[in-house]
Amino acid sequence: MNIFKNKNKFYWNIHINKKVNKMTINKANKLFNEIGNNTLNNEKTSVGIIEHYVNLNLENKFKVGTYSIYTSLGVKNNAGIMSELRGQDTLIKLQARRKVIVDKLILPIADLKNLVESDEKKTNLQKKKTKAENKTNVESDAVANKSDEKIKANAIRTTANDITYPILFLCSLDKSNFKFKNNRVSINVMILPIFKVKTNEYETKDIDVCKSVFGFDKTKVGVENGSKMFVECNFSVLKKLAQKMLFNVKVMRSIEDGNQVEDLAESTEEITTSEYSKDKADQMVASIKSQLTYLDNNNSLDGIFQIENHIRELKNYGEKLEEISEPLRKQSNNTIQKDIYGSWVVDNATSVVLEGNTIEALEKNFRKKFKVA
Repeated sequence: MNIFKNKNKFYWNIHINKKVNKMTINKANKLFNEIGNNTLNNEKTSVGIIEHYVNLNLENKFKVGTYSIYTSLGVKNNAGIMSELRGQDTLIKLQARRKVIVDKLILPIADLKNLVESDEKKTNLQKKKTKAENKTNVESDAVANKSDEKIKANAIRTTANDITYPILFLCSLDKSNFKFKNNRVSINVMILPIFKVKTNEYETKDIDVCKSVFGFDKTKVGVENGSKMFVECNFSVLKKLAQKMLFNVKVMRSIEDGNQVEDLAESTEEITTSEYSKDKADQMVASIKSQLTYLDNNNSLDGIFQIENHIRELKNYGEKLEEISEPLRKQSNNTIQKDIYGSWVVDNATSVVLEGNTIEALEKNFRKKFKVA
């Protein structure tokens, strides 16, 4: 009887533990899905905000006083928006235009003037006043509440920045070429251009906006209703499309380069701060060699030269090369002294160090040192 009871107890313990574990897993799953759903809801809300401002523009109400998107860009009507923005040759210039529209129109219309970025610097008196106020707010939730307010303000400001280019893109179109429904916007892809871009003095390259954003060749798709074919965009796709339409190729390339550099910096930090392994080192060497070949193929000679100089400054590597040449020096009573550079061995007596961190400086100092005409 006792054994039976113990068995039942054992069974119930297992059963209850399984149930608890399942509930824990389901709760974690639910919480993670809430994060994903919140992100999707934010995307839908962003499209809703864009729709509101675009409708205001169609009703000639997207303005504060006499200030509108047209006066902020210095154009007469929607036809000038795209050419004006594509005429900006740097991302900084485009961001300056965006800041004006966000600060002068988007935030004030939403009664969010308090989030307009100020270029004014605080005076010493204002800084002291802020510090004094902070000292008086010694409450258990004061820091967390202040952080919450900052997170909310940053999220609103970021959204205002993110929706600006999509708004300008849609405002540049005829209203018959887009339509909003269920927090998405459908675009008539048949109006999307194929930009011709010079790759060099003699060659040009076609950039098909439709294909680069939506992944298909619109010329090979049969269309209904004359010359229109509408494709739905969520917020992320709309942002990508707006950039392709409003930014010129030079700016787009700078953005792509910036993203690649950022990814490279992040991966470099991750790999150089993690634990060493032979396999990882071999992969790094292969990658570094490929990168050096890339620099050489693109005549980035200063970069290669700086890397070569950096190699000479490496502690363990430098000490090992000296350790290899040291026995020869001792054996010859200092009559033979050699320096090792990779697989090259040179006489120390004739070895010269030239100052400079660029090829131009190296050439200049070389000519000066050896009196080259």
